[in-house]
Amino acid sequence: MISFDGIPEIEEELKQVNRHLERLCQSNSDSMQKMMDWILQSRGKQIRSIMTLLCSKLKGRKVDATETAAVIEMCHTASLVHDDIIDNADLRRGQLSVQKKFGREMAVYAGDFLIFATIARTGLMNKLWYRTMFAKLEHMCDGEVSQLDNHFNTSINEEQCLNNIIGKTSAMFVIACGAGAYEGKCNAKERADIQAFGENFGLLFQLRDDLMDFVCSDVESQKSIHNDFWCGYYTVPAIHTFGHPVYGPELKKIAQDLKNGIQGEDVDDRISDLIQKADGYNYTLSMIEGYAEKAKRNLDGFRDSAAKAKLIEIVDVFLESAKNFPIPS
Repeated sequence: MISFDGIPEIEEELKQVNRHLERLCQSNSDSMQKMMDWILQSRGKQIRSIMTLLCSKLKGRKVDATETAAVIEMCHTASLVHDDIIDNADLRRGQLSVQKKFGREMAVYAGDFLIFATIARTGLMNKLWYRTMFAKLEHMCDGEVSQLDNHFNTSINEEQCLNNIIGKTSAMFVIACGAGAYEGKCNAKERADIQAFGENFGLLFQLRDDLMDFVCSDVESQKSIHNDFWCGYYTVPAIHTFGHPVYGPELKKIAQDLKNGIQGEDVDDRISDLIQKADGYNYTLSMIEGYAEKAKRNLDGFRDSAAKAKLIEIVDVFLESAKNFPIPS
């Protein structure tokens, strides 16, 4: 998906990130180690680690940000393990989730282990960004709680939804990018710009994922179409449609029926039809395009470099993938 032409050292640095992960995930318990090994064999795209490494290079300094990237990856992975318990998810990154493979109780302990190992096993605790990271992780938890507070709430508005995204998704990108900028000796203004980049990229990233939930099969997303809607988590395509004077009332009725366990015939087709007629898909895509442009503008203060070009390329990769979704016309 993302090549490292022009920055060949990134591939070696990612290998070092993974060596740090393997060291941090060592347990004296055979049962815990089996869960850690299961987690480590499916590490995803490691996009946050990549962004940490790239942001550390924006000033042209030679620094080692690999342990920093590994710590951030550990925190992110812990949040995913716990998310899967809450969602009772069967799959994560194409394989059985920890809770499905080992049981919900064991998965709770696995997520806890990842967090505590992150705190106890690094030499990074005296760095300013380390304390900032945990403050922003609190923001991530607030975003997750706010999402649950709005479970099956068809009155949720767009501002609330975007604030939830800034908490539950953008926060980790802000941490990843900001930590990289800190390690790369960026000044306060530059760190603020790169954290704004992380926030806008996180909004793009989550809106793309939310759009995918409405228009893609489980080939890429590993979940069923309309999964979030059926579970009572309403995202921008639905929220935009809820506000439509003609199509909104019917979509709200469908949402209420699903909450009450009432499933009408061809309900998925009708959900898609209503959102398409209210222009919910194109509206969401236009928002994705807007956040992509904002993210790229956040990098304007940095001189041209291979790292900056790669960050812009990552934005464009996710933007273009959203544009290529099979949006109904």
